[in-house]
Amino acid sequence: MGTLILEVAALGLAVAVTSPGSVVAIIALLSLSSGVRRAVAFIVGWLIAIGVIFALTILVLHGQDFHSRSTSPSRTASWVEVVLGCLLLLVVARMYRRPQQKPKNQSQPKWLARLDSSNWLLEVVVGLVMLSYALTLAAAAETLKANVGSVDAAVAGLVFAAASITTIAAPLVVVAVAPERAGAVLTNLRDWVLAHSRSILLIALVVIGVALIAKGAYDLVAY
Repeated sequence: MGTLILEVAALGLAVAVTSPGSVVAIIALLSLSSGVRRAVAFIVGWLIAIGVIFALTILVLHGQDFHSRSTSPSRTASWVEVVLGCLLLLVVARMYRRPQQKPKNQSQPKWLARLDSSNWLLEVVVGLVMLSYALTLAAAAETLKANVGSVDAAVAGLVFAAASITTIAAPLVVVAVAPERAGAVLTNLRDWVLAHSRSILLIALVVIGVALIAKGAYDLVAY
C-alpha cells in the first residue's frame, strides 16, 4: 500500500505540474465577480472527474486479478500505461515541432472573460474538461495493479486528487492568506506561468511519458 500511495502521489503531482493552463484559468476566475466561488467550482469539477474515474475503477474492475503480471487484466493495465506514455511523447514531439509564438499580451483568454456573465456552476464543467485524463487513467491503472481492497483504492484516489490540485489551489491559498496583496502576487504568478508554460510542459511530459513506458514495459516482460 505504501508503494501505491507514493506512485499515485507522484502522478498527482505530475498532473499539477503539467497543468499551467489550469493555474492561469483559476487566477483569471478569481478576477471575476464571485471569483472565489467560481474558482472553487472549477476545482470541484476537477475532483468530480477524478472521483468518477476511481469509482468506476473500484466498482467495475475491482476483484479482477491485476496483481499477477501474467494475467490478462494486469497486462491490459500495463499496455494502457505504455500507450499513454507514447501518446504523451507524441504530444511533446508535436509541441516541439510547432514554432513557439510569444503572446502579444498576457491578458486572460476571451472565453474566460465571457464567464463573468455566466452562472458560476459552469466552472464545474470547465474543471471537468481541463483535468489531465491521461495521467488520471495511469493512476487508476496503478491502483488496479496493486490489487488492494476497496478502502485502500479509495484512499489512493484521495491522495491522487489532493496531489493533483496543489498548483490550482495555490491561488486560492494566496487570496485567503494575503487578500490585500493577492492581486499583485497572482498577476506575477500568472505572468511567470504564461512565460514558462511551454518549457514546463515539454520537460514534465517527457519525464512522465518515459516513466510510464518504462513502468508498463517492465511489468509486461517481468513474469
